[in-house]
Amino acid sequence: MYTEVHRAASNFTSAPKAHIYDLLRRLNAAFARAARNLFELEKVGIFDSKMMKAIYDQTKEAQASANFPLLESLREREAKDWTKYGRKARQQTE
Repeated sequence: MYTEVHRAASNFTSAPKAHIYDLLRRLNAAFARAARNLFELEKVGIFDSKMMKAIYDQTKEAQASANFPLLESLREREAKDWTKYGRKARQQTE
């Protein structure tokens, strides 16, 4: 899967950039909602707190596992854009 995400980053243009970042924001907001809901379920007091902590930790691990390759691909694309557009800006000021 990492190579698929990495390959998709090469098709990244400024047009869908805002949409991509919005989707990542929504993905992470969903993980945050899941974590809050787990906390609220634990507060009810009928679920084992060790089990709830384990589920919470699995949720945070899933979030990190999703974010890492996605953000790495974006980092590489942003670095290329920075180089490309930085060079253009320097050429214009010379």
